[in-house]
Amino acid sequence: MRADEKGFLTEAELIESLKKQKNDSKLKASVEKLCQAFCDAFYTNEDGYLQRAEFGRAFDNTGMLGSCFAEQAFNAIDTNHDGKLSFEEVKRASAEFLLSDDEDSK
Repeated sequence: MRADEKGFLTEAELIESLKKQKNDSKLKASVEKLCQAFCDAFYTNEDGYLQRAEFGRAFDNTGMLGSCFAEQAFNAIDTNHDGKLSFEEVKRASAEFLLSDDEDSK
């Protein structure tokens, strides 16, 4: 992979790398571990689910795109519409986001 002039991986390079590895079991295992770490870090009420407020705080605390996007992302990830995110929902959405060729995917 190539880096930009500051030594950072570019978005294009990251996307190309993920496309090449999308069927690699090691990458899928890494995505799962990352999702588990994310969920574990933000399960503040320890019920095993990410509640809407916990998910919003995750976005705020990690400097992601903000509460407006957090709400949209939560709704897209909450596929069974129960108002909370299971690890399986987070894992499935993360894998789809990182590894799908469908640009219109949620």
